[in-house]
Amino acid sequence: MKFKIRLATLGDIEKIVKIYSEWGKFKGILPDCLTIGDSYDDLIKFFDGTNDSRRYLLAENEGNEAIGVCYIDLIFLGYNNIRLGDMMVKEKYRKMGVGGALVDKVIDYAKENNVNKIWLWTQEELKDAIRLYEKKEFVFEGRQKNQFCNKDTLLYGLVAES
Repeated sequence: MKFKIRLATLGDIEKIVKIYSEWGKFKGILPDCLTIGDSYDDLIKFFDGTNDSRRYLLAENEGNEAIGVCYIDLIFLGYNNIRLGDMMVKEKYRKMGVGGALVDKVIDYAKENNVNKIWLWTQEELKDAIRLYEKKEFVFEGRQKNQFCNKDTLLYGLVAES
């Protein structure tokens, strides 16, 4: 399957909301508070100039259907660190390379911007995501207690080659 990845724009917010609605499919696996996707109102600030701390990457198939998304969190860019946030691929497009391509784009961004480290949080129940991050050479750095919804989260990092 062919697809492309690009920076998302203001006009893509509804597509992103639709993809993030897939978090609901993890009810019963993750705590309910982690299965609620972002709304238009949650996302608009990252596209209208109000908050420039995130860059969203959108994967689209040949028919321009949005099939995957993640964001690059730039809050720690001044320390040469970025965070890969909230990656989601539509269920029917998983295991087709979309998630890996999104991670690769984040890695490319890091290289282009002299970022020393990419880090992320994930949940231990998200085994496929963890396998992907480890395949991309992210290393488990530790468990953060009660990080989200009174639930521990796993911290992974990738340090740039020197």
